[in-house]
Amino acid sequence: MRAATSLLLVLVLALSVGGVAHAARAEFDVDRDASRLTLVGSSADQGSLDESGLFGVRGDIDGLVEGLRSRPSDDTLWIFDADFEDLSGDNAGWFSIDRSGTAGHENYWHKDTIRINGFEWLGDSTWWCGTYEACWRQPRGYGNDWTQLLVRSFPEISENTNLGDPLYLHYDQRLAMENDYDYGYTDISTDGGVSWMTVLTVDNPGFAGTPGLSQDWDSAWHGHVTLDLAEYAGQTLVLRFRFESDEAYSSQDEFDNPPSHSVLDGAWQLDNIAWTHDYVGEEIFWIDDCESPGDNGWVHDDVPQTGHTGVAWRRVFEPETFRPECSFDPGGWWMAATDSVTGRTVDDEHTWLVSPAIDIADAEGLVGRWDGWLDCPQASHDLYGFWLVSMDTEECWESGGFVDGGWDHWWGGPWFVSETDDWDAFAGNDWLRICWVALNTDPPEPGTEHYTGFMLDRQRVGVPVGGPPTVWDYSPWYRFYDTFDLTEALAQTAEVEVRDDDGISSVSLLASSDGGATWDSYPMTREEPEGDLWIAASPADLLTTGVEVRYYFESEDAAGNARLHPGNAPDTYHEFSVLPIVGSAEDPGVLLVDKCHYQIPGEDRKYRHHSEDYYREMLDVLGYEYDVYDARIATASPPYGNGPGAAGMDFYDTQVWFSGRSSSSTVTQSDQINLVGWLAESESGAERNLLLSGNDIGFELMETGDETLDFYTVWLASDYLGDRPGTVWDTMPGVREVDGGFSFMTHGDSECSLWDDG
Repeated sequence: MRAATSLLLVLVLALSVGGVAHAARAEFDVDRDASRLTLVGSSADQGSLDESGLFGVRGDIDGLVEGLRSRPSDDTLWIFDADFEDLSGDNAGWFSIDRSGTAGHENYWHKDTIRINGFEWLGDSTWWCGTYEACWRQPRGYGNDWTQLLVRSFPEISENTNLGDPLYLHYDQRLAMENDYDYGYTDISTDGGVSWMTVLTVDNPGFAGTPGLSQDWDSAWHGHVTLDLAEYAGQTLVLRFRFESDEAYSSQDEFDNPPSHSVLDGAWQLDNIAWTHDYVGEEIFWIDDCESPGDNGWVHDDVPQTGHTGVAWRRVFEPETFRPECSFDPGGWWMAATDSVTGRTVDDEHTWLVSPAIDIADAEGLVGRWDGWLDCPQASHDLYGFWLVSMDTEECWESGGFVDGGWDHWWGGPWFVSETDDWDAFAGNDWLRICWVALNTDPPEPGTEHYTGFMLDRQRVGVPVGGPPTVWDYSPWYRFYDTFDLTEALAQTAEVEVRDDDGISSVSLLASSDGGATWDSYPMTREEPEGDLWIAASPADLLTTGVEVRYYFESEDAAGNARLHPGNAPDTYHEFSVLPIVGSAEDPGVLLVDKCHYQIPGEDRKYRHHSEDYYREMLDVLGYEYDVYDARIATASPPYGNGPGAAGMDFYDTQVWFSGRSSSSTVTQSDQINLVGWLAESESGAERNLLLSGNDIGFELMETGDETLDFYTVWLASDYLGDRPGTVWDTMPGVREVDGGFSFMTHGDSECSLWDDG
């Protein structure tokens, strides 16, 4: 079964001198109601197939490009494709906004006749903090992120009262502002507006986490307000009515919610503002009934922008601001949100990159795809994310706000990202815009600096062909896995989540034990009667020791559409094995152990392959036969995350390990014990060849104290230098000059393959 040629010993000195490559994500979600602002198909949430790796996937790996995310079964018609290589076509019409500091905004306090019918004491008009906007979900009311001020100085108070006199402020009000998040404040200043004291705060009453109940002019709760302000008598006061709203749930971005009408025609109305000497309001010495012409001394000026960083998204050609340790060639044009001098992000950065309006009329479904470079380490406090907005009127995007998408932000890197999202929630309207966001929340922590943040290389929007897509999520934690134990293989089950807008009527497992020549179908069952999770039992009739089982999934929706996962199955398929297949106790073979669970980019920078593929290709070219053991994703329960056990190793004289992406997939202490025992068998004449490949192996074993039995220092004969570049050596330690008695390196014949002279 094995090729006649014998593999020589290859020993990799896995020194970790670069930074730790930990994948990371952070969310800063301003949404309080998951039903309101939801990012559909978040790349960080629904990326289990890509984020967790492609272990156990074989065949035409390139075929996975169009759908290991949420759309593996659908063809996609790309209707928008921007690569920023020029300024024409889909590359035209992009623009950037610097939203750092305080954004300038209009002050909407004004006299109006809205909402006064039936309340005779209001007269012909009132002060209203609101506006008319045809592009909003509710065409009149208030918007997100408002700060609105109605201010007046009152020398009349010092002229009509003395210290110690009674003093009362009266006014009528109507309010429709979101409970717990949008507020109206009544403020007093005695120093000309330098400092303020809030004497009353109002918003919709109601249960926490709900928009609450608006209050009309006749509300017994807050329809008429009387405030005892005797402590301010005899002074010149400044009175301010201040309204502030947050990022969501306003007339701008929400439909009305009958019967509550929580923000309908909001936010705040005032009338009959009066100062009196008495509580009942008969001894009036100043009043504004809002009927007289002019503003009667009230000031409601627009607020200018302040504190902007000046950093916005811009086109850059082959940027040279990557970290020195990043071996990545940034060819072509990119969109970057960096300082034009340093090429780095900056403190207090907050900038938008907005796409042109994308025509999505008549699209039944949508998918978004983007490529970019990410270098936002958590300690830098730099983040990135995006909004989406879809609507009927192209011109309304700015007034409507980016309200349909989520406000998730992520950190991580440095690495290239290629992500796909399900954007069906935005179909059904005429236009779609994409808004990429780059921002900094705090200065970098000591020892950290700003880097390039997030740079966008390509943005695409597509329409799936053949109706609504079937969405698959095949979690790496709940799939069939390689084992050396037939009993264990027979007891396995796999779980796959399947969703379709038409509903799923059936799901089947298609499996083959003869290399794909024939396929048998096995019906799967729902975990719950109406749930999306389907369970597959192990195909017991195909399982024997020494067999590889290929498999894929097929679903049928209620409309009769059949969909596959992977989408181009059976050219691409999942697999698991009952080992050994090639190796045996009598004729030991070659074993590839993949613990990396991660793909690396191909020549076109797309994450199509994981490291195991390249070694398999090399061995295939050389004519070697071999077994593959894909280690399970690490969990809290052993032996998950470990490589093969000691008994399994005995079927092989050569092992090639791919490991070290993070602490969850490095060489565990159990692995080290098994490998040391296997290597030590060379003392009795057994051939033992080990190639250990990975990133940060030294860090994960030495820096964290996880080395055992001197595995790294003695058995690998390696020196760990450090976690990151720092100390500079005139000479670097190399392969040790003598074997130091490591008998496993001599293969029992006193000749070490690392040196020609033995």
